[in-house]
Amino acid sequence: MVLIGLIVSSIYFIYQKTLDPCQRPLQYSIGRFDTQFGVTQEEFINYLSEAETVWEKALGRDVFAYDSEAKFKVNLVYDQRQLETTQKQKTEFGLSAVEDTFKKLDTDFNIFKNQYEQKVTAYEANLALYKKGKYSNDEVQILNQEAAELNKEAAQLNALLKERNNKAAEYNKMVEAYNQKYNQGVEFNQAEYIGNPMNNQTGDINVYQFGNKKDLILALTHEFGHALGMNHTENPNSVMYYLTRVNAGVSPTLSAEDLAELQRVCKK
Repeated sequence: MVLIGLIVSSIYFIYQKTLDPCQRPLQYSIGRFDTQFGVTQEEFINYLSEAETVWEKALGRDVFAYDSEAKFKVNLVYDQRQLETTQKQKTEFGLSAVEDTFKKLDTDFNIFKNQYEQKVTAYEANLALYKKGKYSNDEVQILNQEAAELNKEAAQLNALLKERNNKAAEYNKMVEAYNQKYNQGVEFNQAEYIGNPMNNQTGDINVYQFGNKKDLILALTHEFGHALGMNHTENPNSVMYYLTRVNAGVSPTLSAEDLAELQRVCKK
């Protein structure tokens, strides 16, 4: 009887190993949880649920299940990558502030310029009348005052133009530096899956970097795909694309390439 039990157990164990990773829910729990990200565990569990739902909707069944005792761990690890993301967000904030200042200066300059040009047109019309001898002494004095005022406003207009151009140059320089540093696609290193897809009940997903809620959900969805055994795709619009842009703010939507990978892995 003991021998029969061992044989049955062995056959069941081998059978479990031959199952594709989608035939039984992958149970996962939260492991390391660094709080510097500003996300609560409850929020994180909700984001995980949203990430797993992306694949489950496509399959029409549950393939992931949260279990606080599961061996498969999803870890939130704060390191240099998130520090860089935080710096990027601060840079974007600074860029936005300079852009707002430039736009206001540009608007103020154009309003001032239009008003100045209207005054110049009126002055020139009055000056033409003066030259024809149609102005009294009092009117000549007023005309001289207008000329002095226009000279003052011309100096103010030039100063405002200079300030506006300086701010434009500062903004353009910041944009160039930002594009050089942040606007290149990088290999998907926001998160990583560590494990064996043939035995997807053990392993880890480490999340290192995200800019916002959608960014985090996309990273989790991507790594859940790897946990099922999916490979990277070449379509930039795919969840499983091998490059990523942090802080993209894009909700995960499966592409035809994602669905083909899912079909390959889950044999559906």
